[in-house]
Amino acid sequence: MAKLNSQIIVFIAVISSIIISCEKNKKRNILETKPTSSTHSFQKDWARKNIPQKWIEIKKDEKGYLIYQPCEGNTVTIDFNANSGIEIINQLEIKKIEYDIRDEINSDAKFFINFSKNKKQVFEIEATEYDSKNQIALFKIENHYFLMTPFENKDSFRKIQNMCVKEKVDELEFLPIN
Repeated sequence: MAKLNSQIIVFIAVISSIIISCEKNKKRNILETKPTSSTHSFQKDWARKNIPQKWIEIKKDEKGYLIYQPCEGNTVTIDFNANSGIEIINQLEIKKIEYDIRDEINSDAKFFINFSKNKKQVFEIEATEYDSKNQIALFKIENHYFLMTPFENKDSFRKIQNMCVKEKVDELEFLPIN
């Protein structure tokens, strides 16, 4: 019995070391590209006039801001001018919201948009200036927060692509929004 117990312990130790070794050797295939243009500051009253209609999510790491393409799915984007309403592309799904009334409340550095259909609210977005120099706004959508920049600025940020070659790998982690 003692011999069987020691064999089981050795077996468990060997299996555990193989699993740990496999986890350590599981490498990500990361492609990082540098910005190809530079950002300009938000205009003083950017949220009061000509709100950009398409936005893309920004992440932040130790080096600064970046656009992240996950291994599985999409970078979050929002398009206020989609064919029949708003189109929100989340990491794993595309959400289309149809509306017939769009009400905006704007100040110089903040906007709130309420979308309604048949006189019932179907969606709302709140955006506040977060980093004027880099044209980044903090969006609140359904109690979730996202750092976003106008889509035309996408080439002004580093891009990191977590490429899946044969199998899904863990996604990268980023600094929290503070």
